[in-house]
Amino acid sequence: MRPRRRHGLALLVLLAGCGEAGSPAAPSPTPTPALDLEPLRAAARASGRRVGAAVQAGLLRAGPDYAAVAARHFDHVTAEFEMKWGPIERQPGQRSYEAADEIVAFAEAHGMGVKGHALVWHGDSPAWLEGLSIPELRIALEDHIRTTVGRYRGRVFAWDVVNEAIADGRPGLRDTLFLRRLGPGYVAEAFRLAREADPDVLLVYNDYGGEGLGRKSDDVYDLVRGLVEEGAPIGGVGLQMHLDAAGYPSAADIASNMRRLAALGLLVNVSEMDVRVARLPAEGRLEAQRRVYHDVVAVCLAEPGCHAVTFWGFTDRHSWIDSFFGPDDPLLFDESLRAKPAFFGVRDALEGR
Repeated sequence: MRPRRRHGLALLVLLAGCGEAGSPAAPSPTPTPALDLEPLRAAARASGRRVGAAVQAGLLRAGPDYAAVAARHFDHVTAEFEMKWGPIERQPGQRSYEAADEIVAFAEAHGMGVKGHALVWHGDSPAWLEGLSIPELRIALEDHIRTTVGRYRGRVFAWDVVNEAIADGRPGLRDTLFLRRLGPGYVAEAFRLAREADPDVLLVYNDYGGEGLGRKSDDVYDLVRGLVEEGAPIGGVGLQMHLDAAGYPSAADIASNMRRLAALGLLVNVSEMDVRVARLPAEGRLEAQRRVYHDVVAVCLAEPGCHAVTFWGFTDRHSWIDSFFGPDDPLLFDESLRAKPAFFGVRDALEGR
């Protein structure tokens, strides 16, 4: 593991107790351990929203501190990897749900919900799908959705049914195996199959880069509007919200986007939030990160159609950002599971401050 940067203690002390946006409160003598803080989930419950985090089965199993913080602060979890098709069925017909089962059991033991993620995603589908004929691929897709959704029927409150189907850099659907072999109708078909397997679960389309207003968010809107108009059983949209504090959509644009999606009769959730800060000067970057977290969560609180916020992890000790973008500190708690200003920004937003 590469060595990581450490924030100066003086900066953490100054910012760990931030209150209203842009105005730090009196400094604490030391950063506050996560388990010594009032649970975020209590503030979320009072606000009428859900607050959750992506977790990994291996970390829950091996890290009691990691598990304790997850259970204390979040009212639902999402499996970061373990409920995707690739990890479940590396070989055709040989399904392994042990790790996913661990996450669901953990959630149930701690009074937490589960948001399933993700049934159809080109980024982590089994390699053996490439060798299938069109009829074989359709059967494999049907079997996967029916088996997986059916296994957790009544135990998850939502599924990301199709993930990241919109193209980057050009209009329309992304060029994937599913589009090439099954045509654009695969998206609606996936939703219908999921509904057959669980009549009550919330079914969601999930994507990144369409959080504010612009070409990609327009394409997401057009896709889900088309699904609604043709009667596909879509119930929600996930806006991933992988943001960079050096440049991100305005709160007004995020709110406008949420509003137009909600006008279609869909619930909206912030589904994978993290906030990168490596491009900012070291001095002030944690306060900038706090503002982003605060403002996005505040938008969700202000928009009736937004029902949940999920962070893509919760400690800088474990984040996909480091391997994909380079060393960063994108989450609510530092590597020692002490609250960062970002935590207080989220808390203040949930409490209406």
